[in-house]
Amino acid sequence: MRSFLLALWLAAPLVCAAQADLGPMPTTYPPATDGPGDVVVTLTPEISKLLNAYSEHKHPQKGYRVQIFLGDRATAEATKRAFLQKNPDVPAYLSWLAPNFRLRVGDLRTRLEAERLLRDLKTAYPGSYIVPDGIEMPPLPGNR
Repeated sequence: MRSFLLALWLAAPLVCAAQADLGPMPTTYPPATDGPGDVVVTLTPEISKLLNAYSEHKHPQKGYRVQIFLGDRATAEATKRAFLQKNPDVPAYLSWLAPNFRLRVGDLRTRLEAERLLRDLKTAYPGSYIVPDGIEMPPLPGNR
């Protein structure tokens, strides 16, 4: 058994070296043309119907929010109003988690964005913290 394993170990480099050399691989396939091209998209009515149905629904993505309040409903609504008056460009979401209401703000794609928002809000809301949550995709910076 030992001699078989030794022979296999010695033969492995020979098998690897026997691979065929195919030469340089092309960088683009098929070759690119120099002139402008035309793209024609043909949509059937079924595809249009599916696209419309897809756009009517929300599609939450994984992201982060900053939770700034957890407590009773009246205080949560008052906190939301005050927050939106000071920060009209940051969305605020009020949700119920028995027996309390929680107020989470922002639709942040990365933890770094959430850390920046938390740093800005810590003075006004000292008990705030970052939570992973399903977010609505905010517009990209160039598309506002």
